[in-house]
Amino acid sequence: MLQNKEITLRKTIEIIVVIIATLWLYAAVSKLINFSQFRDAMKKQPFGQALQNLLIYGLPPMEILTGVLLLTEKRKLTGLYISVILFTAFTIYILLIILKIWGHVPCSCGGLIEQMGWTLHFWFNLFFLTLTGVSIITIIKRKEYRNT
Repeated sequence: MLQNKEITLRKTIEIIVVIIATLWLYAAVSKLINFSQFRDAMKKQPFGQALQNLLIYGLPPMEILTGVLLLTEKRKLTGLYISVILFTAFTIYILLIILKIWGHVPCSCGGLIEQMGWTLHFWFNLFFLTLTGVSIITIIKRKEYRNT
């Protein structure tokens, strides 16, 4: 019985990881396909030019790298840790928009996610941040369990 539960847990984590990887790869491809729109949106950010350029040229490759790491068995945990960082940063950014810290909406998201609105996008990110955290804890506990 315990073996069936372990198999179900492993498969559930694998599905979650593939969904998160797909999300990062979709986000990156969406930015690259509409690169001029993405670049223009980043130029409207309330950050300095150096950070704007870092986001413009660094974010899509980071999202691709994260997606690939998640799909690589030996690097899955690294991909999950990076996902926590990215989801946390994006969630804080969205919260600042919702709280009207900048007085205007500095950017809109691309692709299907732009249809959500900021509040739903906040909860979407928080949901995936939670799934990512639970996946990390589960993987670490499974490894500890196997090492005892």
